[in-house]
Amino acid sequence: MRVFLVQTAQGLTPSSGGYKANVNLLRALSSQGHTTAQICYGAEPEIDEYATRSTIYGPSVISDLDVDVIKVTDIRNVEHEIKVNTFTDEYGVFNICFDLNITGRMKALIDFYSSWISRFQPTHVVFNDPTTMKITETHPLRHTFKRINIIHTAEQLPFGPFVNGVAGHCLAPKAEDRLLRGLDGIWTVSKAIHDYAWTHGKLKTTFLIHPSRTYLDHKTGQMPMARNNVDKDEIGMVNPCPHKGISILLALAKRFPHLKFVTWKSWGTSRDHLAELLALPNIRVESTTEDMDEVWDRIKVLLAPSLWLEAWGIVVTEAQLRGIPVIASNAGGLAEAKIGLPYCIPVKIVTGERHPNGDYIVAEQDIDPWAEALETLMTDRTAYEALAKLTAIKAAEWLRSLDDRAHEKWFLSMMDDNKINGTKALAEDDLEDTNDEQALQCAVKQEA
Repeated sequence: MRVFLVQTAQGLTPSSGGYKANVNLLRALSSQGHTTAQICYGAEPEIDEYATRSTIYGPSVISDLDVDVIKVTDIRNVEHEIKVNTFTDEYGVFNICFDLNITGRMKALIDFYSSWISRFQPTHVVFNDPTTMKITETHPLRHTFKRINIIHTAEQLPFGPFVNGVAGHCLAPKAEDRLLRGLDGIWTVSKAIHDYAWTHGKLKTTFLIHPSRTYLDHKTGQMPMARNNVDKDEIGMVNPCPHKGISILLALAKRFPHLKFVTWKSWGTSRDHLAELLALPNIRVESTTEDMDEVWDRIKVLLAPSLWLEAWGIVVTEAQLRGIPVIASNAGGLAEAKIGLPYCIPVKIVTGERHPNGDYIVAEQDIDPWAEALETLMTDRTAYEALAKLTAIKAAEWLRSLDDRAHEKWFLSMMDDNKINGTKALAEDDLEDTNDEQALQCAVKQEA
């Protein structure tokens, strides 16, 4: 197979769980003997880092390092030069990294994606954005490859209470619904999202857990090392914002002013959210980190108090594999990520209603179960050590039980059918609405 991933984010060292899983899909397929490539945004420091690794470790690690400059013209007829870096990394993945400046020039972006699809000649094109879904529908080589969309959030789907619940997601529901139903495969990363797609849109999808490689130690490629963090004194949370449960974090910090909390801001954290966090003296805010070992080496307990339909919760799995107890909500796929381990606390999830600023309206939560769990783990050494040991053992058993070739088998199964198959619904309206197609063009621009 020749698998081509379009990654509409920083693709070399992604901090987002979903994009990290996308990259590890390619690495897994590459290790299984398939040819893989990704097109992504690449910041200059990242490119420099990979170039340095090539110098230090030799061409067996980084090869085919090349730099090109393409010229694009914007709507004002002003010409711009965009730097494009290409290389094959140590995982065997061919990377096409371009300057973020191209994203403001829609025609250039479309031409750029299309040309690389033609050059790579894939058997499968994988993506999670409307831009690529639209581009590949009419690509000249359309009959030669399968199209696969990865659904990382309910907000990506063009139906149900959470449609466009997060900025930039699904701005043209009817057009995107039509496009989704013409794909060869739709991969949902949890049973919760799989069920949501069927319940609200009668859309058939394939549920597959992230590739097991997603959870291996990124430096060694082996099972993560269990930490012994019983003597640490910080409680951590990643990406604090309303739908991730910032209200629960704040309530706990107020109830336990003697405890130390640390958060790592990410894509959902706004200035208003930061102000709420910094108003409390026992909460420390750190910048987004690309090296999660900084988190695992530091915290005693992880909080994952999401209040939206969480797709999976990769940080939960990562923490548990390292023997770090996680107190999580039961929202969406978090219950799946917890794999039956304590603590998984019931919450009132968001309904889809939003404030004028776009934040989900969050119901008042019962803090007592959270406080009881946290107090136990932070004060009872015996209870903590027992749970930490159980967590590491059960998480490792779960990871070993996964089928390393599940995604490869699914991709190969699509090739058994010579014709292009759409993903069908039980019933669907005629969605060929001209105005909505125009709305999709707007959505594509905003996605880019």
